[in-house]
Amino acid sequence: AGNTTAPGAASMRHVPSNNVKIMRRRKACIEATQVLHELTWNISVRRGNVFSQALGIGVTLYLAHVSDFTKLNEGVWADVWKHHGFMITFEGLLSAAGKELGMIEDASVGIAMLRSVSVVIRPENHDDGNVGGRVPVPESPYIVWLNIIPSGTGETTRFLVEVGVDVKFYRERIPVPLQNGNPVRFYPILYQMGVDIRQWGANAGANMSRGRRPSATASDSENEIDKDDSSHANQQHDVLKALNYEAFRKMNAYAHSVVPCDASPSDVTPSWEQAHESQQQILLAIHPSLAPLFEYIRSSAGKMEHGILDEAATAAARLGGGSAIFCKSGKDRTAMQVTYKQAQFVSRLMKNRGDGFGTVMDKEQVMKDATTMRVYGTRLPICEKNVGQAMFAFNSLQSRFMPDMLKPPPRTLAGFLKGGRVFSKGGIES
Repeated sequence: AGNTTAPGAASMRHVPSNNVKIMRRRKACIEATQVLHELTWNISVRRGNVFSQALGIGVTLYLAHVSDFTKLNEGVWADVWKHHGFMITFEGLLSAAGKELGMIEDASVGIAMLRSVSVVIRPENHDDGNVGGRVPVPESPYIVWLNIIPSGTGETTRFLVEVGVDVKFYRERIPVPLQNGNPVRFYPILYQMGVDIRQWGANAGANMSRGRRPSATASDSENEIDKDDSSHANQQHDVLKALNYEAFRKMNAYAHSVVPCDASPSDVTPSWEQAHESQQQILLAIHPSLAPLFEYIRSSAGKMEHGILDEAATAAARLGGGSAIFCKSGKDRTAMQVTYKQAQFVSRLMKNRGDGFGTVMDKEQVMKDATTMRVYGTRLPICEKNVGQAMFAFNSLQSRFMPDMLKPPPRTLAGFLKGGRVFSKGGIES
């Protein structure tokens, strides 16, 4: 045949393995493949670590709301959760600067993965033949066992979390819409706003690049900020704004579905997935109840707008959802936000006898209550268990750059010293 190679002739398709250029190319391909595999593995580990923590928080938050007898007595929220999902609003206090920017990226992915989770509450004696994976919970008087059932692969992966509860508790306290194997899907949302000196530094860099002066009440001590924290300030700030707009789109779609108004679409509202993937800032008209939140986000360029987190948590509560607060270590910035919210709760629901939303709060009294909780409450013992010192990991300089409602009392500041040693990077890690 015409394509037959004569015996002994070298094939033109064969490349000798001892060819120097080919050996270099082959080595480069092998190294690139190894790097790809290592990167893929690292990403999987990071996702698994964050998702497992987010899953525990989500399930705990949902069960806390299911256990809220007063809330469920209103007779609407269980049905809302069944049809629209349970909204979980994460309030992130990480700074979009330095290493914490990577933590924000990890948290964003891990929290979004909660969308693949549904929770079903069953009586403890339920038997569907799939009892092998059940894990007993001996410490709880009501939760008897847990079981996580995965299904699908890749992007279609789903997790069904079964919660087996005491039969009497199931019969008397679990609302009918949540019985009979009805699953409730999670509706996760992440709002993010840095509240420390590093975020101030990132904002200052972004403002100067735009020709604006940074807004701050502190002195010009930004040289304390690590060099890597102030780099790429524009790009880092865009991350926060993009995350908050994404969160708003999801919450806006949920609000139109749960509490329709004149501006709500007559057909189907955008889903969580559509709001997550969309590059548009807003998919549909702004729900009236979320107008203040949208204004906070819209005007947040170049400043630490704590009102985003505060208003997002209030909106989530109005829509029957829950909120979870986190920072890097969960003991310092988280403590400031938790105590502030607790003080708000005291003012709204106890001292003013309000419903928690329409009551005008006494801001001065709220700050006094928050200070009392920060000095004498449970948050300082948490710090002591964590680092061996009952002090918040801030110094006086860092405190000056924080929003007023989150500034710790001076007597609780750890300062620059810990164990008689001066820290080299501006104080104790918070």
